[in-house]
Amino acid sequence: MAKIDSHLHVWALDDERYPMPPGRVPNVPGDVERLLSSMDEAEIDGALIVQPIFHGFDHGYVNKAIKAHPDRFKGMALINPQRMDAVDQLDHLVTDKGYRGVRFNPSMWVLGVIEHLDLTPEERSKHFNKCAECQLQHMNDDAGKAIYQKAGELGVPVGFMVSPKYFGQIDDLLNEFPETAAIIDHFGGCKVADGAPGSNPDFDALIALAKHPQLRIKVSGFVGPSDGAMPHEDTWPMVKALLGAYGAERLMWGTDFPWIQSHGGYVEGTRIIGQIPDISDGDRDWLMGGTVTSLLGDWS
Repeated sequence: MAKIDSHLHVWALDDERYPMPPGRVPNVPGDVERLLSSMDEAEIDGALIVQPIFHGFDHGYVNKAIKAHPDRFKGMALINPQRMDAVDQLDHLVTDKGYRGVRFNPSMWVLGVIEHLDLTPEERSKHFNKCAECQLQHMNDDAGKAIYQKAGELGVPVGFMVSPKYFGQIDDLLNEFPETAAIIDHFGGCKVADGAPGSNPDFDALIALAKHPQLRIKVSGFVGPSDGAMPHEDTWPMVKALLGAYGAERLMWGTDFPWIQSHGGYVEGTRIIGQIPDISDGDRDWLMGGTVTSLLGDWS
């Protein structure tokens, strides 16, 4: 079975051709050539490139990578929910450019809820300071629902880059649009430091979302939940708990390149799943490529 890295980014440190917002320049290189070299060394057959926030909604560099290496890369897009034509933008990227998913990141939504906009500025300020809902971005607003529903109609999944405080919004979307496949990235932002499975409220909430059969989880970006170094053994009980709740066919591994270059290296990151004890060879195959290819199609 092909080995597929289900989560990584590429970016170009080239302001002339691929500008980045001021103050948002990453501190590690993420060029395609470096990625391909790392994948070849680790014997990884393909990867899903998630459009990086550093390039915003300009997909030019990712488009170039996919076009140059269609047998190695598929793409997951970013759509600006503040645009009136957001749904059309998604349709274009999927239908015309071949993207195989769209990412929801709460930072792309504005703070607050529309129902409170009739308050005066003074009232709104006071209200915001005590309203937990207003201190969240709302991915399940009308724009989010329209994009989410369109993804389902196009047959592509929505990937969520969230912290656990957004699980309720994801639950709402999963309930309202069961035909749309969904993925939660990076262990859902849960932390080993918050407790072991069964005594970690955030992680237990992630486990509870397994009731939705259309939801997959990425065991990716291990440095995020971990308090230790590569191979992040303290996260392994989380992987096993997710296996128990979701099954291997709903879990997918990813490195989160380029960031992993500063946290143990790409090649070592590809070996984590193989080092976790008491996982069958069949389950490892699902994690290392089977799940993502079953969802997005073969890399060939």
